[in-house]
Amino acid sequence: MTYYGFNGPGMKIVILLTATILLIGCTPYPRYRLGGTETAKRAVQQEGMSTNDNIRFVAILQSYLGRPYTGRSKYIQGVDCSFFVGDVFRKYDETELPRSVKEQFRLGAEVPYRQLRYADLVFYRTERNKVSHVGIYVGDGRFIHASTSRGVIITAMSEKYWSQRFAGARRILGQISTKENEDSSK
Repeated sequence: MTYYGFNGPGMKIVILLTATILLIGCTPYPRYRLGGTETAKRAVQQEGMSTNDNIRFVAILQSYLGRPYTGRSKYIQGVDCSFFVGDVFRKYDETELPRSVKEQFRLGAEVPYRQLRYADLVFYRTERNKVSHVGIYVGDGRFIHASTSRGVIITAMSEKYWSQRFAGARRILGQISTKENEDSSK
């Protein structure tokens, strides 16, 4: 009786290929391209933010990762950059930010690039010389923002596109009164 199946070296190759394909298929696909879940790695903590505040802020940021840019997907509503930033701060401590990037750029204290801290707003000139894009600094030279092509992602500020368009940064936390503070002062 003749058996025409795989045996010897041929069978070993089939088993190795099958195992490789299964292992590759089981590898988790990251929701965004940089840093895994290490959004606050080596970030300088904002003054007045406790560890619990940091954890809560990170949780809010992570809830947006992968969300599409403006419009609606089948499952979730999309966001643009200024809405994203405003909504994060509204959920964090009820800070109401203006709706436009231009107006957000006028708020808070100006921060030099080398003194950026976690949760500072970072602004870019993506439309000629006009400040037209905003994100939130998350440490380690990275920021989270609503990308027009990829939705909410974390990006390195050193990427050529972004480094050439950096317009400035603003510190909002501790600089603007929240709704809660305004109500308690009445």
